[in-house]
Amino acid sequence: MADLTVVAANVKPAASTVTKKGIAGESISAGESVFKAADGGIELCENDQAALDAACIGVALNDAAVDQPIEYAITGDVNMGAIMTIGQTYVVGAAPGGIAPEVDVIATEFLTVIGVATTTSNLKLGILQSGVAHG
Repeated sequence: MADLTVVAANVKPAASTVTKKGIAGESISAGESVFKAADGGIELCENDQAALDAACIGVALNDAAVDQPIEYAITGDVNMGAIMTIGQTYVVGAAPGGIAPEVDVIATEFLTVIGVATTTSNLKLGILQSGVAHG
């Protein structure tokens, strides 16, 4: 399997979605997984770099260029603008900002759970930053 193919324009929060705001430390598209960098900027997660890069804090809800405002979902439901498998657990992927099925995580990649698909388009966020590499 591969990272979700997200149509950024279709990413939408639900009434249950709790969000936070920050300043983008790099270019970000709606539907990408994000973390807070050491300098405080919001950047794209990757599970194959370091524990910090895989420490997802949410899913971007809007596109943002560097130094522009970004809003991201931290809990609740998000229409991902992608087709998912119901009941599948989704995690931080290896590509920058990627969200992938858990089965895609290989040895040495950091495991951070983002949520579970409750429909083919809805991701119920339940972020769990393990901080450890998959064994």
